[in-house]
Amino acid sequence: MLGIASATAALWTLALAGCGTAINSPSSSPSGTIQPQSQPTTGPVLGYVWDTTSQGLRPVQGLPGASILGTATISGSGRSSSFIATASSAVSGMALFLDANGGVFQAPLSGGAITQVASIPGASALVLSNAGGYSLITGANASGANIVAIISGLPQSPAIRNLNTSGLATIAGGAASDTGTVALAVSASQGGASIVAFAAQGPATQIATAQSFGGMQFLPGSDELVVADGTTGALTAISHVNTTPASATLSPAGAIASPLALDITPNGRWVVAANHAGDVLRIDLTGAVAATKSHCSCAPSQVLAMRGSTSGTTVRLVTTGGGPLWIVDAGSPGPRVLFVPAGANSSGPTLVAGSKT
Repeated sequence: MLGIASATAALWTLALAGCGTAINSPSSSPSGTIQPQSQPTTGPVLGYVWDTTSQGLRPVQGLPGASILGTATISGSGRSSSFIATASSAVSGMALFLDANGGVFQAPLSGGAITQVASIPGASALVLSNAGGYSLITGANASGANIVAIISGLPQSPAIRNLNTSGLATIAGGAASDTGTVALAVSASQGGASIVAFAAQGPATQIATAQSFGGMQFLPGSDELVVADGTTGALTAISHVNTTPASATLSPAGAIASPLALDITPNGRWVVAANHAGDVLRIDLTGAVAATKSHCSCAPSQVLAMRGSTSGTTVRLVTTGGGPLWIVDAGSPGPRVLFVPAGANSSGPTLVAGSKT
């Protein structure tokens, strides 16, 4: 997809197996309802953010440089168990929620009844594929063992498959593709990190290593993965993850110091990586524009694509402990780092770690 030169990566297979359980009859939540906004959002929407203070999913309305944080279209207030992570996709028109008890729920972005799609006790984080068909849920059980599950068939026919990860060490992060492939960053026993991919069916395969994990994401509609090394700052693209993986350098070591997160814009063109110092690196996957750096007066902990109804070139920077909303307009010549104000009579959101909207 990127014209990556053929260079077959060395692979080794782990003896891991999964089991599947179909969820045929999603049930309404007994602990509350998601309430639609009385006046649905109209006009362009860059994406949605989760406000933990008000327990609401709020649209970012407008265009990059002329946007504002709107009133919640979905409210989870009044539930017995708060939502701790969220994700959404404008392609599917649905939002996914994880609560503190491990319940996984979904609802239309426009608002509507909450529907439970899975129960995964111990789950603490979720990610969603760009088109919203697959989700990766991770966490740990009471004994500290990894919990990893894939939910496929979203939003109409969700089915859960639990992965056997007993042979893996601590999971540092994960990503889900639109093809059903998921990737995990696993702490290596001798130091560093291993990137392990699970196809829709079959065992896992190690596809890359890094001195430390600095973020990863799949290209929309593809099983091509971009990985950042948190120590060297190098960014690598791995194509054909499920067949004959091949690696190519997108950005050499030192391009950004100590990256800790990255994402890819919904239009599939721009990779945006950031570090805790506020440095932001943009890479053009078409190769037409040289890598460009900018800076945010913030301390990012996550980079998350804004999957709304417009633009397709915007990501947001999530700061540790929440705070103001910062976005990166990757499609501008700059790129631009912008602040999005809250609407009138509304406080800014406190965004949860692990959320992806």
